[in-house]
Amino acid sequence: MKLRSLFRIIRPGNVLKSKFGWCPVCQMRTLFLPIDSIDTIRNHALCIRCRSVSRNRHLALWVGREMHHLGINGPKDFRNHPEIKVFNASSVSATARALGRASNIICSEYFDGVEPGALKNGVMNQDLRRLTFQDNSLDLVLTEDVFEHVPEYREGFREVHRVLRPGGWHIFSIPYYFDFKTRDLFEISEGKLILQKPIEYHGDPVRGDIPCFVHFGYDLLEFHRSLGFDIRVEWARYADIRKFGVFDCYTLIARKKMF
Repeated sequence: MKLRSLFRIIRPGNVLKSKFGWCPVCQMRTLFLPIDSIDTIRNHALCIRCRSVSRNRHLALWVGREMHHLGINGPKDFRNHPEIKVFNASSVSATARALGRASNIICSEYFDGVEPGALKNGVMNQDLRRLTFQDNSLDLVLTEDVFEHVPEYREGFREVHRVLRPGGWHIFSIPYYFDFKTRDLFEISEGKLILQKPIEYHGDPVRGDIPCFVHFGYDLLEFHRSLGFDIRVEWARYADIRKFGVFDCYTLIARKKMF
């Protein structure tokens, strides 16, 4: 992180609320620095080393727990395991930086008007609704707060299932509402997608503010099971909150059934 950026967010009040711990993303001892209100801490509590936020760390923590038996304790370890094929639907996140570059790791973005699989400024374009990977070709797919920006999200989840090998994982985060069913935030009128107003925008480091198309609810789990996934939600545990700075977090772990 640039010193100027670090100094801008280090204020006496923030420092007093910060926590020391271990970052599962950069896999280093660090300081977790709160930079916003407690209501949004899932999207901040910055690691001063790698700039990961709470939800990045919780996802990385569960990647390591799920794949520990394969020699994976965190994102950096995939570079030493070329036999494990990883697709991450981001090229600029803390997770993408930790994954690094290797022949078995693909990090992408979504660019309007660019053919899936093509490059833009050296970054691969992938559309989750029509991935360019072969059937049963990947061991792990990572998506961090991405699917709420995909209006045809069902097609996206089907595509993830298609490209994963039997036993492969989709480990992902989304804004998730546990007390109601999934709600589309748009309607189709005369073939055009019309968003509900006021439109809900989320910040994106590549494309700026982008609209949210869906609020996922509890029925998402049953939909995944109908596709052929075993799926569960892992909540931040008290001990993990203190040690890893995973405040107010949950991660969804979907594993493609073997048969």
